[in-house]
Amino acid sequence: MRTRWLGCFGIVLGILVVSAPMLAHHANSAYDMTKTVTVTGTVTKWQVINPHSGIWIEVKDERGNVQVWSGEFGGALDLYRHFRWNKNTFKPGDQITLTGNPSKKGGNSMHTRKVTFSDGKVVDVSGA
Repeated sequence: MRTRWLGCFGIVLGILVVSAPMLAHHANSAYDMTKTVTVTGTVTKWQVINPHSGIWIEVKDERGNVQVWSGEFGGALDLYRHFRWNKNTFKPGDQITLTGNPSKKGGNSMHTRKVTFSDGKVVDVSGA
C-alpha cells in the first residue's frame, strides 16, 4: 500500500514540475513595462483568440507614412468576461487609440493597456 501511495505522489509531483513552465507564458517579458506609447489609427484586423487576442491598426506618422501597429490583449474569455468584447467589437475602418507598453524588440507592437474609442469612451484593459 505504501509503495502505491509513493508512486501516485511521484506521478503528481512529476506533473507539477513539468507543468510549472506553462505559468511563465503569461509574463510580459517581451514588452518594456517601464515605457508607454499611444497611437491612433484605423482598425484593419481584430482577432479574438486564445491565449491572446490582437488588433492591428494603420497609423500615419508625422510624415504621413502609414505604419501598421499591433496590440496584444488577454484571451477571448477574459475579454468577454470583463468587457463583453467579442469578434464584433472592432470592425475594419473603426478609429481607435491604443495605449500600452512597447515591444522590447523595437517593432510596432504593444501590450495594450487602454483603448479609446472614437466616441471618447476609454476602456482600461490592463487587468484582463
